[in-house]
Amino acid sequence: MKTTSDRVGLDIAYSKANSTLPEKLPYIENKEAEKAYKLLVRKFGKKEMMFLGTWKKVKMRPRTYNRPRKVWVCLSGNPSTLHNGWRRLIHDVAHDIFSWRSPGLPDHCKFQADLEAEICEYVLKSGWLNGSLKPKPLPKLSNDEKKVIKIKRFEANILRWETKIKRANTYLKKYKTKLKRLSK
Repeated sequence: MKTTSDRVGLDIAYSKANSTLPEKLPYIENKEAEKAYKLLVRKFGKKEMMFLGTWKKVKMRPRTYNRPRKVWVCLSGNPSTLHNGWRRLIHDVAHDIFSWRSPGLPDHCKFQADLEAEICEYVLKSGWLNGSLKPKPLPKLSNDEKKVIKIKRFEANILRWETKIKRANTYLKKYKTKLKRLSK
């Protein structure tokens, strides 16, 4: 394999990225992975580009997935491997951002590994591994509260349909008069 200047120090950079996160990582759910992906792209997906002689900051748009990638979500098994969970999410995000920032450089190089280490530090400092990105559980409603909510929803539905009836009657009256005028 040909050694380039990008590959010098690659092992050290990747070992720094891998040693930043704790050995035992928590499980990660769908909503948590989706939120983490978008926040990381928003934080690190910026670069300066030349437009008509002036430098402007450009933001990377997050990829629109219907749901997070399957390898990002880890609900069972060992979440500490590179194959799924937090490590895989961070690795994939680092690759996406790096290939967007510098399209001419190879995928696995020292600069990409440095970016991955920086993202690992940010995730650790942000406290996301403690579950701060998990959606808050909805409060349990009593039967009386559920009944009140249903009543309000039914009243709103009745109002909406009464409005539609009024509108339909207005249009019927309007078209009947137009038809009468044309019949004369």
